[in-house]
Amino acid sequence: MKEERTCQNCKNLFIIEDEDFQFYKKIGVPAPTFCPECREIRRIAFRNERALYKRKCDLCGAVVVSRVSPDKPYPMYCKECWWSDKWDPLDYGKTYDFSRTFFEQFSNLLYMTPHVSIFNSNTVNSDWVNQETDDKNCYLNVGGHYNEDSAYNTYEVYGKNSFDNFWFLNSDFGYDNIYCKRCYKIVASHDCFDCRDTFFSYDCRNCSNIFGCAGLRNKKFNIFNKQYSKDEYETFLKNNSISSLKSYEEQKRKSYDFWNLIPRRFASINKSVDVSGDNIDESKNAHYCFAAEKVENAKFFYIAGWIRDSYDLTSHGAAELTYECSSGGGEYDAKFVTYCMSGDPLKQMHSSHLYYCFALVSCEYCFGCVGLRNKQYCILNKQYTKGEYDVLVPKLIEHMNTMPYEGKNGRMYRYGEFFPIEISPFGYNETAAMDYYSLTKEQVLQRGYPWCDYESEIKHEFSDYAIPDDIKDVGDEILEKVLKCEVSGKPYRIIPMELQFYRRMGLPIPTKSPLQRHKDRMVRLLPRKLFKRTCDCGGKVSTNGVYVNTREHQHGEKKCTSEMETPYSSERPEIVYCEECYQAEIY
Repeated sequence: MKEERTCQNCKNLFIIEDEDFQFYKKIGVPAPTFCPECREIRRIAFRNERALYKRKCDLCGAVVVSRVSPDKPYPMYCKECWWSDKWDPLDYGKTYDFSRTFFEQFSNLLYMTPHVSIFNSNTVNSDWVNQETDDKNCYLNVGGHYNEDSAYNTYEVYGKNSFDNFWFLNSDFGYDNIYCKRCYKIVASHDCFDCRDTFFSYDCRNCSNIFGCAGLRNKKFNIFNKQYSKDEYETFLKNNSISSLKSYEEQKRKSYDFWNLIPRRFASINKSVDVSGDNIDESKNAHYCFAAEKVENAKFFYIAGWIRDSYDLTSHGAAELTYECSSGGGEYDAKFVTYCMSGDPLKQMHSSHLYYCFALVSCEYCFGCVGLRNKQYCILNKQYTKGEYDVLVPKLIEHMNTMPYEGKNGRMYRYGEFFPIEISPFGYNETAAMDYYSLTKEQVLQRGYPWCDYESEIKHEFSDYAIPDDIKDVGDEILEKVLKCEVSGKPYRIIPMELQFYRRMGLPIPTKSPLQRHKDRMVRLLPRKLFKRTCDCGGKVSTNGVYVNTREHQHGEKKCTSEMETPYSSERPEIVYCEECYQAEIY
């Protein structure tokens, strides 16, 4: 059975496949009424990654770094208080009221129960990191783990001495990279693995001392894919120093243009079987998955790993039989939850059987709860016996269907839908939704989503200081200056370990704020969509006549007719080859 439906949010058509219906039946939920993209937007509209503020803890009064702006109408506790025994989330429990909709009651509970200031743990000298664990000397990192002496990274894991990267794993001394792994001293590169001393390069493996290259394997001393001697390479670096911002940006533009002359693989898929999406590793039967590792029997994932038998997860890990969840992990049988996790995932002590919950830790059999830890059989933060819980939950689900919640713009929410965006505790512009699905304030309000207008009362007076073009000319006095972002006009500063990093790497001082640099990286990401197109291999040359094949392909001199699903739409300028043609040219 295959069914075409109209998304009740964006009104576009989407397909529910036979295997999708089988999954929904297996976990006991109805088929969705939102399309996959709108479902993801709805989930990440609850994920505040980098809108951080200073706010007083509503329990102890300490001023702390917080994801919760001071104007929010709900209480916020600092980490120490939130995790302590000084308060009990059960004190906020309510008896379920069958005269009101579930989401109305849940929203009231969500805004009554104290929120934790920030999600990080086991960090040292790293107050300004969010959704990170085990960091030391880090600043404004998001979504990573086990990092040291790093700042402004998103999804950095086991990294050191690295700044301004996205999805940067097991690497040291990286700057301005996207999807790079096991690298050392790498700058402004994409999709490079096991490389060192690498600059402005794309899709290179096991290379060193390369500059502006694409599609290389096991090479040294290459400049724009041309072989040079060691002395020639070092002379080039001296004559084309990237310590100057003007030179850095010029070489970056030249390199990006050069990358488009070399065929690209239709998607980055490694050690995987029966998968579709991009940046997928060691997975099986995983479709429409992006940045996923070790997932099986999965669909509609983004940033997810160590998961099986699950659909619709974002920023999630170590889970099974989960559906419509985000920003957590260590769960079994979880549906429509966010910020829920296991207290000790290394010992495989999972949270389980959670439905419509927010910020639960090591809980089981909870429905519509907020902020609980180590609890069982709770509904709206009220404790029940197992027998009472088992009787009440089916009645509650039936009530959600007979008395649905009517959200903004006529959106209807019955059992089976994630939380309505309009009850998110964050403004749309504070969340990851703004990063990946950017909207104007007018568009946000037209859709009925929340918006945050809060601005700190602290006013910064910009320094009368012109940033030198070359790092060689930058003195320590810059650490005392308030700089103005050349794009947003917002203030920013250079921190000591950042200046030390730029000097060691020979990189210029950025003239954009960290947030603007993050936005620029987001623009460089491929969309989390798949497009059907045919291979760009025309036989002897690419179909646009730019690239000349170096080997004979299995289709001979005729155009390759292979069809593929790829994040590269046909309107993009890149040359995109199918797996067979790519392997023939690059490997």
